[in-house]
Amino acid sequence: MDVQTIVYRCPNCAAALEYDNELGKFKCFFCDSTFTDSEVRGIFKDNESTDLSTDEPELDEEQRLTEEFTGQSALYSCPNCGAGVICDTLTASTRCHFCHTPVILSGRLSGEYKPTLIIPFSTTKDTAEQKFREYLKGKFLLPRGFRNEVKIHSMSALYVPYWLKSGLTDAYLGATGKIVRTWTTGNTRYTHTKLYNVERDVEFAFIRVPCDGSKRIDDSLMESIEPFDYKGLKPFSMSYLSGCAAEKYDVDKQQAAPRIDERIRKAAEDELRRLTSVYTSLESVRVQVTYRQQQIIYALLPVWFFNYKYKGKDYSFAMNGQTGTMFGELPVSKLKCFLLGTGIFFATALVILLIGGCCLG
Repeated sequence: MDVQTIVYRCPNCAAALEYDNELGKFKCFFCDSTFTDSEVRGIFKDNESTDLSTDEPELDEEQRLTEEFTGQSALYSCPNCGAGVICDTLTASTRCHFCHTPVILSGRLSGEYKPTLIIPFSTTKDTAEQKFREYLKGKFLLPRGFRNEVKIHSMSALYVPYWLKSGLTDAYLGATGKIVRTWTTGNTRYTHTKLYNVERDVEFAFIRVPCDGSKRIDDSLMESIEPFDYKGLKPFSMSYLSGCAAEKYDVDKQQAAPRIDERIRKAAEDELRRLTSVYTSLESVRVQVTYRQQQIIYALLPVWFFNYKYKGKDYSFAMNGQTGTMFGELPVSKLKCFLLGTGIFFATALVILLIGGCCLG
């Protein structure tokens, strides 16, 4: 079936609509008209239904959304690092969000890459750039001139692919618990140890435990800007990609599942250990986590990225596009590290000499 490409244009002046992060609405930057998400969906639905051929079989809502995604999504492939970037079909050219190489349109995406949910950006590029400047403040070990050399204007808004897992689990902990009590009588110190067979069972629900679906994005970097506020989740619409882009996932849900399961297992163990805090220590600890229900959904979450090269080395900075939480790598001046280490050494030596002098006096 031929797919009709529908353009998100302002109904007042026919210019392209883009999602405005500060307003939380879609805005025409030509005539300044604004539209809510429901209004845009209504306009799109009208256009979609008007253009449908009566010869085509009627589609249900899920099929319609899949056809919409397939028809309106474009895939750009970076010839340098291999990144796959999703954007709308209006985007004529772009640069790789990871290495800034000009990238090439290679085709459309199949429906399997259509996300279920999305959190729209709620912070602007200006905010992200200001946050990065604040991040640099007080960093004594930064190389001289770094603040002037780094080109902050290359900050990029990118929807990162995430797998979110929810469900119910039973967690069990078995161990040998010790309660140790010590006391002193006269010159004798006594220790009394009691051993217990410890078992704990916990049933708990986990909701949307995340794992990013991109091999190129450092997992620890993404975990450092969590959590996202899931109250901001919305049903996915290609309209949110207008003027923006998204990374195509290359880690499928089967590959992501073990990492999510490890986060769930660790959270379960932490809770079980909290319930055994009455014991001085635990030995021979055994933890089992059994899933009774589980569901994995695909979502796009907003991240401001700044990848830059300094003195031949690559560095990354990321900011949560919803909450503003940020984390990144920064270059370090070897000279300043040496001077700081030398200063600490001599300061420590001076304190030792002063203390020694006082004791001798």
